This record gives sequence, structure tokens and C-alpha cells, in this order.
Amino acid sequence: MQMKLFNLYDHENQVVQEAYAMLTANIYVGNNKNMFKTFALTSCNPNEGKTSLAISLSITMAHLGWQVLLIDADMRKTAAKRLNEGSQLGLADYLEGKIELDQALSETNIPRFTYCACGNDHHNPVGLLCSVRFEELVSKVRNDYDIVLFDTPALASVGDGGIVASKVDATLLTVKMGLTTLTSLKRVKEQLEGLNANILGVVLNKVKKRDYKRYFGSYNYFFASKRFFNNKKVKNTNFPVDVHTSQM
Repeated sequence: MQMKLFNLYDHENQVVQEAYAMLTANIYVGNNKNMFKTFALTSCNPNEGKTSLAISLSITMAHLGWQVLLIDADMRKTAAKRLNEGSQLGLADYLEGKIELDQALSETNIPRFTYCACGNDHHNPVGLLCSVRFEELVSKVRNDYDIVLFDTPALASVGDGGIVASKVDATLLTVKMGLTTLTSLKRVKEQLEGLNANILGVVLNKVKKRDYKRYFGSYNYFFASKRFFNNKKVKNTNFPVDVHTSQM
């Protein structure tokens, strides 16, 4: 394993923690007899909060005691990424056969949370994802970890996410409140179904705190006091809400 240690911000606010805990619980409930261990996280369009969701979801799952691996499967964007700093060995380098898997993995400051960067630039990501080596990777990490999350590019941009989705146990589709249209959502659903991908559910992401409070207000668990939303740590927070597993 690489010596690189990624320091991740871990939300301390109870509201944020509970949002991701609820999301994790819904994934667990929707998991058929806990048979799903590898997940593709994708979205209709770029900038719908998928990577932030993947990181926070990985942290929450690791806190619950699962051994979690987050793989950055977007090999088209290697610069200016949240967890990549300079030239970082990762998925592309492994799939090209340049390194072994343990050389592509890095520890984080969160116990039980391992990270695999996208690696260095590659001219043909689709070719790498269609390779036998990628299939072997999915099989290996499925045996080595409790949960494996593949963070993939938006489906409206390139087909990489669809390829990954077709090779893993289940797919979570991220949509951004107020941005993702029903037309694009249906189009992506048809695209994934055409690849025989198993769509576990849809995550409504970047919900504003006002709407989040309205969504869960009847439970009155967190909103009896205004202190949560007056806290500067959640002033600009966007919450994930639910995994809807019903048919779209």
C-alpha cells in the first residue's frame, strides 16, 4: 500500500451524520440478503455532487465497522480532484499492468476506509474498463472488502459509468435537486437497463437545509432547536435524502 495518507473531513454535526446514516440504512435495507458488495455511483450530469456523496458515504460506512474501499473510476479527469494531489498512482496504472493492486491503494485518516485514486492520464479509459484485468479487480476487491464504491463519470458525458455499472453488483444514481430533469433521468435509466445494470435506487442530493427540515420535520428529532442550522458548520451544507428503490 502506498505511503500516501489522505486526510478527509469528517462531519461532526449530528444532522449531517444522520442524513448519511439514513442513506446507509436505506442501502442496507435495499440490499438483497446483503449480496451486494460492489456499487457504482454515477449521475446524469456533471456537478451533481456525486464525488462528495461517495466520500461521505464511505466515511459513514467505515464508522459503522465495514471495511470500505472507494475507487475513483473517472480516469478522464486526473487533475484538480478532491483527493488527488499531483501524480498519484491508481486505477489506470493498475489496469495498464504497471503496478500491483496494493501499490494503487492508499490509507486515509478514517479507520477501515481505503482509497484508490484514478491514476495517471490514459488515452483509452473505456478500453481499460472493458479489460479482463478490470473484471479481475472487481472480483478481488469484492472478496477483500465489505463495501466497494466506484465513483464514475456522469453518464451524459461518457460511457465509462455504464461499463462499470454493468460489472458491479448494484448502481446508485445521484440526482441533484432542482437541476436533474425527469427526461435525463429516464434516459439514463434506459441506458443502464440496456447494459443490464442493477439500479439499486436514486439518491436525491444537494437538498437545501430548508427542504431537508421540511422533509423530516414531522419526526422532530433534530429540529426542536434552531442551533443545528445556526451552526456555521451546516450553514451551507447540502444533504442527501433517501434512496428510492421503487421503479421510476
